[in-house]
Amino acid sequence: MAIEIERKFAITAEQSLPDLAGVAGIEQVGDPREHQLSATYFDTPDLLLARNRITLRRRTGGTDAGWHLKLPQADGARLEVHEPILADSSPLLVPAALRGRVSDLIGYAVLVPVAQLLTRRIERDLLGANAPVALLCDDHVTAVSNGGRRSWRELEVELTGAGAPALLDGVAAAFAEHGIHPADSPSKLVQALGPLLPAAEEKRELSRKSSAGAVLQAYLVEQIGVIQGRAAEVRADEPDAVHKMRVATRRLRSALQTFSPLLRPDAARPLRLDLKWLAGLLGGPRDAEVMRDHLLGLLPELPEASVVGPVAERLTSELNGAHDRAHRDLVEGLDSPRYRNLAEALVGAAVSPITSEAADARAKGVLPPLLEATTKRVVRQWHKAQKATGSPRLHRLHETRKRAKAARYACEAVASVFPDAGKLAGAWTQVTESLGTVQDAVVTGERLVELAAAAAAAGESTFTYGVLYQRELERASASQDDANTAMAYAQKLSAATW
Repeated sequence: MAIEIERKFAITAEQSLPDLAGVAGIEQVGDPREHQLSATYFDTPDLLLARNRITLRRRTGGTDAGWHLKLPQADGARLEVHEPILADSSPLLVPAALRGRVSDLIGYAVLVPVAQLLTRRIERDLLGANAPVALLCDDHVTAVSNGGRRSWRELEVELTGAGAPALLDGVAAAFAEHGIHPADSPSKLVQALGPLLPAAEEKRELSRKSSAGAVLQAYLVEQIGVIQGRAAEVRADEPDAVHKMRVATRRLRSALQTFSPLLRPDAARPLRLDLKWLAGLLGGPRDAEVMRDHLLGLLPELPEASVVGPVAERLTSELNGAHDRAHRDLVEGLDSPRYRNLAEALVGAAVSPITSEAADARAKGVLPPLLEATTKRVVRQWHKAQKATGSPRLHRLHETRKRAKAARYACEAVASVFPDAGKLAGAWTQVTESLGTVQDAVVTGERLVELAAAAAAAGESTFTYGVLYQRELERASASQDDANTAMAYAQKLSAATW
């Protein structure tokens, strides 16, 4: 980390530099050194960093290639934090250490490239009596962003070594005598963004008259941001991080499926496959964690005489072990080329929407039929479940739950423009939770059979595992009754909504 104290000056392509020798303690101007710099700047889609005078970039070329985060300080200086460019690291994924420094500001918003700057830099040391006191950079900049292509020339004078702030005042006075004045833009990024920056400050409200693509893109970008922003927390196994990332992954994958008629298949299908893979990795540690907490929470509720042997110890050891193994597999997956490719593809989808021409139509005409279709898929599967018995019934209920979850996520995706969809999402949530409890009870019962076998092999009593198994059967039965009530209400509300 370093404190950056510098001044920027505007200069035309034709202007020549004045001789600064003798100005403010500068005894000599060093020989020129030329560098070709390429910098990609990252920000949220609404340019939240730039609007708060923060710059985040990845730069190659020159003497300080790497990731740079510049944070404004109260005295007008900037704190500059560096991270190296690691071998095989993605040029589209911001290092976790830098993201963490702005997380209070951006939350779980996605960070994407917003501008690229190509700079021909000619730098000279400004020398005092014994050492450099400042660095003079003569930059010829070409910037490319959504605002177009812009080129300009500017000067930077940055204090180094023993340089004092008064030196900058002297340099500014010398420049002013030659018609070189302070730059209007506080940074290259602000100048590159041009009219995009003030436009980003205007909150654009979505409505039924908005395009379906705009509504869908806002939801997709939100989920992409959660996946990107939670990655470091997931690696560290922070509380609830795996769950939150898993939910965002499921929401995103579900949206890509439900709204597939509005998306380009060549882009959406590969994302769905990779998101399914990621959700599977996230499910391992999460499921073990939930099962452990549930079973350990049940033990104190049992009569004291029903707890025979080291049940709590075995539950803790076995399920903690399952969690730890699954988390190691998850981290290995996050370190894999497949995850890196997925993360890059998600950044690309956040920058360049993957919607098709069909998404250009207004939301009010395009989205309701797709939402109604999700309801019909749930109802069809529910009816199949009611006609089945035994294991086939449990399978159908599980399939119903997955379709109900898709309906819930679809309603959440459009709730910003269809308020009634928000209420319907709540109804589908009740369906998914009750059916989820049925599935959890079935899976937990199967795990209890395995734990009982392990206990028997170790010479321990299996009585308590049988008691817990019976509790799971009762939980599954009660939750099926809850699902009947929740499903009836969701169907009624859906019919009234669509």
